[in-house]
Amino acid sequence: MKIKGKYLKNILFAIFVLALFFPIIAKSFNLFNEMPLGGVSIPTEKPILTDSTWFNGSFQTQKEIYLNENIGLHNTFIRLNNQISFTLYNKTESDKIIIGKDNFLFENNYIDATTGKDYIGEENIIKFETKTQQVKQILADMSIDFLIVFTPGKATYFKEKIPDKYFTKGNNPKTNYSELIKVCEAQNINYIDFNSWFLEMKDTVSYPLFPKAGIHWTYYGMYLCTDSLINKIEKDINKDLPKLILDGVEVSPEQRGSEYDLGNLMNLLYPINTYELAYPNFSYQQENKYRPKVLVIGDSFYWNIYYSGIPANVFYSLDFLYYNSQYYNDGSNIVKCDINTIDYIEFISEFEYIIVMQTDGGLNNFGLGFFEKLINTVEHETISD
Repeated sequence: MKIKGKYLKNILFAIFVLALFFPIIAKSFNLFNEMPLGGVSIPTEKPILTDSTWFNGSFQTQKEIYLNENIGLHNTFIRLNNQISFTLYNKTESDKIIIGKDNFLFENNYIDATTGKDYIGEENIIKFETKTQQVKQILADMSIDFLIVFTPGKATYFKEKIPDKYFTKGNNPKTNYSELIKVCEAQNINYIDFNSWFLEMKDTVSYPLFPKAGIHWTYYGMYLCTDSLINKIEKDINKDLPKLILDGVEVSPEQRGSEYDLGNLMNLLYPINTYELAYPNFSYQQENKYRPKVLVIGDSFYWNIYYSGIPANVFYSLDFLYYNSQYYNDGSNIVKCDINTIDYIEFISEFEYIIVMQTDGGLNNFGLGFFEKLINTVEHETISD
């Protein structure tokens, strides 16, 4: 019995040692092909040992961080930890993701927008009212049509899925979205409100407009809005634009593109259960049609429009100012330039139609700096002249 007990202890000790060194072995011999983690992260560079970094302690600190990031099964351990938090405690390790009812995922800024927590106040709303009127006049003087597009917000659309704790007596009855709609109405600003449109057809639409584990509209929701946007531009400029022809709809449980973006950020071992989504297939009627030169200034909701091929087949070009900062124009994710490096007025004057497109989760920065930059640039050039 003593001999068997001794063998058992040795076996258990060997298993313990193997488990202790298994991550190193897995890393050294590339035993597993781990999936990369979702989200943007900057890898820690391998620290260089010098006299100064050793004695001030920075080498030891950086080395520890570097080893933690590069240990074998690092990503798997993170996913395991996240899965335990999600499955057992209904929690997420991401400080920006909110787990709603029935495991619907939200970003915190969209919930803040829906509940009025991020309301910028009447004084700032009045300032925006003045700015929008100025921009409207500036662009009219340049013979440029101007449109504000309010894209839908997931928290507003799925308000019933937001956890009850976010609805408190302290919530502001006013939201940036509701007040800015009033500004557009009062100043006769040209706008289109997809937020309210989504809500109106919520109970009758054929396919989901928002995914369960993504924050952006579905591909089908994007298609409906883009088709309406093309019709709107056509009426505004009184030109016959290329037609978007729906050839069919593919229904699939696969969550493509950005439709599982929050799920990816959760970095779980197992995907969240979702529902089927629709993926429209479309073609274009382009013969003898007019293609306007359009500039879109917007947030991330424009990306799946940008990549869909629709602007390339309907507009003259693909010009997109992401957050009025980075300039894209070739259908890729490569930044052509930073907007601060070019003559802003000269650049703006090249277009006949300008769209400012924003979702309600970012309306506390209404216009993405476009209004201020255009007004300030015009005023500066006027003083210089």
